[in-house]
Amino acid sequence: MLLRSAPPVEMPKMPRGQMVRVKLGCMAGLGLLYGAFVWHLAHEKIAPRPNPAARVAIRFIKVPMVLPPAPPPVEPVLVQPAPVSFPPPKLVLRHAGHRR
Repeated sequence: MLLRSAPPVEMPKMPRGQMVRVKLGCMAGLGLLYGAFVWHLAHEKIAPRPNPAARVAIRFIKVPMVLPPAPPPVEPVLVQPAPVSFPPPKLVLRHAGHRR
């Protein structure tokens, strides 16, 4: 069964060498377009635009250079944990006497 996009049987085939030339021509054209676009981006002159939102009035506040002494550190309160007490585990040994 032929697909709908398949060419008809009586349609002549394009010569192999001509197909290669068409592909190379398309690749060369795309390469030239890409190179021209990149050259345009690299050599574009961008004029600086003043941004009114970037202008912010700045007031300087004088801060004294001498800082007051820091308060003494607070000693941590040590809490003793409760002793842990639990029964020892019950071991169940299976096949203790059997060795291979």
